[in-house]
Amino acid sequence: MGTSTARRGPGTAVWRLAKAAATRYLSPEGGAPMKAREVVRRYVAALEDTQVSQGQDLSAGFRLTRKAAQCLGEFGDAAAASGLAAVLAAWGLAEAARSSPEAAALVLAAAWVEDDGGLEAAVARSALAKALNQVLISGTDNASLPDGPSLVQAFFAHALHQRLVLDLGECLEAAAPGWTEFKAGLARLADDISATGAGAVPVTPPPAGHWQGLAGWVYVTKLLEHLCQGLKKNDS
Repeated sequence: MGTSTARRGPGTAVWRLAKAAATRYLSPEGGAPMKAREVVRRYVAALEDTQVSQGQDLSAGFRLTRKAAQCLGEFGDAAAASGLAAVLAAWGLAEAARSSPEAAALVLAAAWVEDDGGLEAAVARSALAKALNQVLISGTDNASLPDGPSLVQAFFAHALHQRLVLDLGECLEAAAPGWTEFKAGLARLADDISATGAGAVPVTPPPAGHWQGLAGWVYVTKLLEHLCQGLKKNDS
């Protein structure tokens, strides 16, 4: 289809299983189709295997993403407490958000994640913009703004989905019979990740004003770990 921005992930045995699952997921031929959850589960297992081989845990591969989550959580809590308009005004983005919410979201994403030319930074910026768009497009008078933890949960789901598409997109695109099926398949993967990340989390959010400190770092790390643990479970 010529539309993929995929890169080739590592070629280890665990990654080959993830790529095979991605192929079966959208291939119209062969045996029983692969569920979205199984593709995601094998992908998270592959990510974890890469980090373990380097003597690290899974969250180590998301250092910039977690730092961005701290900024987003602080923004969300401030908006929930003082109103979105006031927080945007403090960033000098009140007018920009009214005329182009998407542009304002990109400004914030760029401020929170330095562009180092790497994959993680690019994904974090894109996922931040998507999470912020869902707030900014609704307008500054929205009485039910998501708080910091809810925004961070959505951000992590967006980031993990985008990483999956970049790593497995070549297999997904090659297997899909057409653009419509490819797009629908990606949407199902995103829905599965988001549904797993939503809901109660067994960890207390940091107090107001402490997102940028150790409490915030510990919280976003545990939130990411909770998401990944949920995604690693087999739903069969």
